[in-house]
Amino acid sequence: MTLRELLINAYQWADVHALTLLLAALAWGLGGTLLARVAKGGRSDQDGRVIASVVIGGAVLLLVVALLASGVAHVAFNQGLMDTNALLLLAPLVCVLVSVIGIHRVFPLSELASVRTLRDLAGFAVACMALLWLLSKFRGWGVAFLGGLGSLALICLLAALLLRVLYKRAFEEHG
Repeated sequence: MTLRELLINAYQWADVHALTLLLAALAWGLGGTLLARVAKGGRSDQDGRVIASVVIGGAVLLLVVALLASGVAHVAFNQGLMDTNALLLLAPLVCVLVSVIGIHRVFPLSELASVRTLRDLAGFAVACMALLWLLSKFRGWGVAFLGGLGSLALICLLAALLLRVLYKRAFEEHG
């Protein structure tokens, strides 16, 4: 079996079971919220926070997998979103939406480690994209419009420091 056949078979299986996958995504958010609520009522709410972090992280992971799958479908199979089963497109969005709304009713999202990590990763990714965009604007002669090589070096130094801080926040242990 080739990779192409494997991906086609996986999509065909998901297409046949689209309603089940949508209900499973809904159950992930509702069940996780219920488990977090029950665990919050124990001696400490630490177990509830761990469950809430896992629920949010799993929902975001499902969304990332769906985005990667749609990217692969576009690049490798020349298929767009309009060719996809609507229930399969809806499942990750429903999962994230129900998980975030449900967990937010149990815990403030800013107190969850997974949310802080996702926020830091998103900040790092946005800073990297902004730096790549800025560097794409220099085509050799563009330095003259910024005020010379000194200004360019200063911008690069500030960008490097920002990326370093964001990298440490995103990929090192939170205290």
